[in-house]
Order: sequence, then C-alpha cells, then structure tokens
Amino acid sequence: MKVLSKVDVLAQGNSWSIARAQGFVDGEMARRRGAAPSIYARVGIDDYCIGFRAGYYVRATSQVKEAVTPLGRRLKNAAAMGRDG
Repeated sequence: MKVLSKVDVLAQGNSWSIARAQGFVDGEMARRRGAAPSIYARVGIDDYCIGFRAGYYVRATSQVKEAVTPLGRRLKNAAAMGRDG
C-alpha cells in the first residue's frame, strides 16, 4: 500500500505541480511558526513561490456581505449593481 504525503495529495487533488504543493506546505508551516517569508518567497514567480504565498497568506473563509453602492447605501437586489436607475 502506497502512503501519500500531504504534498502528493495536494498536487494530485488540485492539479498542481509538486513544487507548488511543496511551497504551499512550506508557507503553511511558516505562517504557523510565525516566521516571516523570505524575499524570494514574497516576489518569486515560480510554482514554489506561488504555492508558498497561497499557504502563507491564507484568509479565513469570507462571510457573505451585502452589496452596497459606492455611497454606502445597501442595494435591495445585488443583481442591480451596474444598472442605471
């Protein structure tokens, strides 16, 4: 029986490269440890860095918010955004 690591599971489940999945896991661990990401991880454009940032800068699940107009008034129908009237 083959045991899959978290990196393998992420790569297969999300159709990511191994480098991106490894970066995600490393970013997640750095965030949990409270370590600051390196300059390379912050500005790199390769798969590892993209994965690292995705793991490090995870946001909590967003709450559904009501749509508001630019003036801050709530809309009765969110689909009405962008329409004149």
